[in-house]
Amino acid sequence: MKINIFGKNIEVTEGIKNAVEEKLGKLDKYFAVETRVDVTLSVNKNDQKVEVTIPVKGNIIRAEEVSDDMYASIDMVEET
Repeated sequence: MKINIFGKNIEVTEGIKNAVEEKLGKLDKYFAVETRVDVTLSVNKNDQKVEVTIPVKGNIIRAEEVSDDMYASIDMVEET
């Protein structure tokens, strides 16, 4: 899997990038090596949102979580 991380109204720090790669890297065994995973991190007032989009075989797998802590949002989106 190739994880692409984008930030809206947030600087994607090395810590956040590592947290995303660690959590979503667990899904590696379910997808082919060339599978693209787009992760968008955004901040709007107190809402810290993580959106994950995975296009596979003509379909799209999508998950989105919002909380007041980016790391909590990352944890929750992994569980989705």
